[in-house]
Amino acid sequence: MTQKGLEVTPSCYVADVAQLVRAPACGAGGWGFKSPHSPHFLLVVLFSMSNILEIISDVNLNNLIISVTIITIAGIVQGYSGFGGGIISVPVLAILYSPIIAVGLITPIYILGAASLLPNAIKKADYKEVIPLCLAGSIAVFIGLSFLVNADPVSIKRIMGLFILLSTALMMFGRSYNGPRNIFLSFLAGAATGGITGGSGIPGAPVMVMYYMSAKVGPKIQRANIIITGSLFSVCVVMGLANNSIYSPSIILLICILGPVFMVCTRLGQYLFKIAPTEWFKRIAYCLLITSGAALLII
Repeated sequence: MTQKGLEVTPSCYVADVAQLVRAPACGAGGWGFKSPHSPHFLLVVLFSMSNILEIISDVNLNNLIISVTIITIAGIVQGYSGFGGGIISVPVLAILYSPIIAVGLITPIYILGAASLLPNAIKKADYKEVIPLCLAGSIAVFIGLSFLVNADPVSIKRIMGLFILLSTALMMFGRSYNGPRNIFLSFLAGAATGGITGGSGIPGAPVMVMYYMSAKVGPKIQRANIIITGSLFSVCVVMGLANNSIYSPSIILLICILGPVFMVCTRLGQYLFKIAPTEWFKRIAYCLLITSGAALLII
């Protein structure tokens, strides 16, 4: 009996070069791996290496350097404030690649960076506000993504740019929500945040940030609410994009390179949060946001 040119016996078999070679231990009744000296094993290794080299060749070095630089800045901002990393990095990544690829890159990276912040945030969050906002927002994310993946990339860039500039203006002038707080309004804030996140590719953080920060609770609780909500919405975005086959091998490689950079810089931002004055940090963040938003409208 033969299969793909390789001889098969009832007690032993070998796979072709696209699979790991695994065979029952003949006469022992168990399973074991073929010897690494097997020619088939060497073919598997060579096949894998050629695939990896092909994936690496798809990554543009200049784009990678710029990506690492913007991810470094975004990670520091994210760690310092608990939000803003995506808003700063997505515009630059959208110019380098495309809006969809930019969102596909930054969202899992954001999740990796937030992972170190989540344990503490889970302990301190106010779930009376977080739960309804997250429920409505999660549904809205998936609805918004159906628009994002089918829209014209140039139009998406313009929408991103306008939203970033509008969000920055609201934050610069200290706009906040001072109205009533109830489950309905939490649902509304969540739907708006999730819809913006999914539909534009830009994290709708300013909406939830204004809502959370207007609550009469301490800044640590406000920050925890923001981190948990942003993380959940990011998971929803990754699930939606994966369902649309966004994650090619080269994109996954970029995530593996940029993810650790973002995580380290998030830690650095957490450290700066304890020692650095907020005023000068805000000015730098606002300048970056205005520049990136304007670039999306022009380029």
